[in-house]
Amino acid sequence: MDKNYEMLRRLMLATNKIDGVYYLLARHYGVNENTLAFIYALDDGRPHSQKEISEVWLIPRTTINSIVKNMLKEGYITFDGEPHTKEKAIILTEKGRAYADRLLKGIYRAEEQAMADALEKFSPEFVTALEYFSGRLREGFDEMVAGKGEER
Repeated sequence: MDKNYEMLRRLMLATNKIDGVYYLLARHYGVNENTLAFIYALDDGRPHSQKEISEVWLIPRTTINSIVKNMLKEGYITFDGEPHTKEKAIILTEKGRAYADRLLKGIYRAEEQAMADALEKFSPEFVTALEYFSGRLREGFDEMVAGKGEER
């Protein structure tokens, strides 16, 4: 158990450092980290609903709603698809695409440099395992909150 505990602490520390770097990058570019994550989510070119971004990126719905209102006002996003559906898909406008490109260019460059240095240590299996771990961790949290798991 001590070996697993130590590995989990190292994973938590690495994750915390990664989150901290994105926080610092967001501040450097004059946005908060949730807005950065929102733009990052939309930068894949696919439409996403507020609900989806909230669930996948773990950003509270009220925060997403505030970001959407501000970005609509700025002309960075628009709604795509059926106007009367409950969950409207969000996409970047041309102005939003230009903003995302300016904002994310340096971030992507930093990511590419870090990845190039770490590529020999990463494998597709490692990434899959990390995705699996994060999913199981979320499930464990959800069970704990629902009263099914033990609290420490």
